[in-house]
Formats: sequence, C-alpha cells, structure tokens
Amino acid sequence: MKYGLPLLVLLFVANHLEYYHRIKTPANKSIPNVVVRSENNFLPSHKTIGIDEKASDNTGSVFLRFATLGLWDFDPKTLSLCPAEIQRISDRDVSCIGFMYPLEAGTKLKSFCLLRTTQTCCYGPRPQYNQYLLVEMKEPAKFERLKPVVVQGKFFVDPQPSQGFIYRMEGKSVVPIVEDEPDVNPADAARKANLPLFDFAPLAEMGKQNSDTVPGQLQALDDKQVLVAGYFLNRVEGASPRILVGCEWWDGATRGKRPTIYNAVMVFPKDVSQMPPLWKDRGIVSGVLHVEKDAVNWPKSGIASLREATLDVFGSQPAVQPKPVLSPLYEVLLASVFLCVVFLAGRGTRDNISSTDTTANNRTDTGVVL
Repeated sequence: MKYGLPLLVLLFVANHLEYYHRIKTPANKSIPNVVVRSENNFLPSHKTIGIDEKASDNTGSVFLRFATLGLWDFDPKTLSLCPAEIQRISDRDVSCIGFMYPLEAGTKLKSFCLLRTTQTCCYGPRPQYNQYLLVEMKEPAKFERLKPVVVQGKFFVDPQPSQGFIYRMEGKSVVPIVEDEPDVNPADAARKANLPLFDFAPLAEMGKQNSDTVPGQLQALDDKQVLVAGYFLNRVEGASPRILVGCEWWDGATRGKRPTIYNAVMVFPKDVSQMPPLWKDRGIVSGVLHVEKDAVNWPKSGIASLREATLDVFGSQPAVQPKPVLSPLYEVLLASVFLCVVFLAGRGTRDNISSTDTTANNRTDTGVVL
C-alpha cells in the first residue's frame, strides 16, 4: 500500500496536466489567423478578394508570401536571375496562404495554382509568372472554390516558362482556414429555431404590380424575430456594417440578378463579428424584421430590413467542450475505492494482530507450571 497513494496522486496530476495542455493547444496549429479583404479591381465585371499578408499571422514554419514571390520580375526573353531572398528559401518546407485555381476537373485536385487573390481566378486575366505557385500534391486535395487555404510543402525555384511556371511546390497538405459548415435546409432551421422563415414572394408580387401597399402577410412579421436565408450581396464594411440578403444570386457586377427592394432584405448585423466572411456567398441570418410602410422611405431603407442580425448555422451540432480523460466523478470514485481498500487492509491487519495476541495468551494460560 505504500506505493498506492503516490501512484494515485500521480495519475490525478497527469490527468489534469493532459487536460490543461489540450485546452491550451489549438486543434490545428497550422491554421493561422488569416485576414481577407475586398480589393480594387480594374475589371468591372469581376469582384476580387485577397489575402492581406501583412495582417495575417505566421504559420509557424517558413511563411512564403506572394509579396516575396513578386520580387522576381521574371522575363522569359531575358531570363533574369532570381533574387537571393527567394533563392534562399528554395528546397525548403514552407507554408503559403492563397486561393486554389484548378488545373484539372473534379472535386479533388492533385495539381493546381495557388494565388493571393481571386482576381486571376475563374474569370480574371492570366496572372504573371511571379503571381502564382504551381502546387503538385502527392495525394489529391479537396478543391476549395473561394475559401482560402493554407498549403504546406517543399518550395522550389524552378523556372520553366515553356511549361507555364517559375515557382512550384511539392504539396504535403491543404487545409482550409475554417472548417466546412454543414448544409442546412432553411425550413428545417426555422422549425428547429421555432421562428418564421422570411418569404420573398410578397416582395416579388409588389414589384410585379408596382404597388406601394405592403401586404398583410408582410406586415404581420413587423417587429418579429425571423430567419432570412439567401445570397449575401452588396457588403458595406466599417463601424456600421450592413449587407443585402437576396433570394437570387448576383456576382456584384454583371452576372446574375441585380438586387432590388423587391428581391432583397437589408441586414444590419449586431456587430462587425456578425458579418459573413467574404468568401461565403450564402447563408442564414436571424434578427428582428422591420417593415417600412411608407413608400417614400423605400429607396433608402428598403421595404424589409433585419435589425440586430446574427449569423447562424442552424442544425449543426454544438462544439464538444474538451473534458479530462478522467472526470471528477471518476477521480472521486477511485479515491473512495482506494480509501476503502486501505481501511479494509488496515482492519485486516489489526484483526490478525489481535488474533495472534489472543493465541499467545491462550498458550500461556494452558502452559505447565513447575
């Protein structure tokens, strides 16, 4: 028993140290705090978002920035030398944050280009040699269309303009900067939240009839908590952020259907943290609906607007809070069992001693007296 108590104490200490280490350690150290911003674009038909490399955190390994790659003003005709600053990190493991541009079809890619902005993705112009990184994966990685990713692998300065690149990476991992959110059916979300789901149909009908009378169906929701599901459009950042949520997609320039007061709701988030990320194009928000009955104010505030709005992922499971391997209840039970064993063992020892003393006395009493 002399080793039992130290072992039990050691077990409890190890249990709490492991728990403390787990809650203090991020689930994935390779994912930094990435800042994504809207950027000016010379193409009126294309909306651009990009990584703010100065504001984004280092990933822990060598952090390869596109600003560094851009130092080489490569010209295939003159074959200028690569700057020493870039050459020094060639053949080293690095991390780079950017957007995936597919070089093959499918939802999983073995080869793609990594770019700092979406300007050259999809519908933009062909990027310059020093604006992208050719990534070749050992195993296919899931294609993220607009969500930024952290790519880790071995970087090489390998100018092959005839093949279309001067930088390449042997990729080891591709990790999106945020976890995938589950697809949630708006009707299911409204049912689970016990809130009405906003219907765009009355607005559309007002637009068709060119009416300035708000239908009763819409007026009944005034000053009520509701859910609004749709596409995130026309963002306004700053101290008083707002965003349009429309029932139809629009790229912010020319493609899709332009939002109007008859197919969109102006949403005023509760605070800046409730603005959806730039790469997220649709979702569900909840808040208090305000219905403007005076048509004179419609051009400014719209017919319907959502106040004190919050982003919600309804139907997803809540995050599991970390717990010690041994819960406090089990620690108490183990301690109780140990004390019981010690008590019973001590009692057994005392009984044995008493039994021995009694036997010895009996032998003395029955001994022969000379």
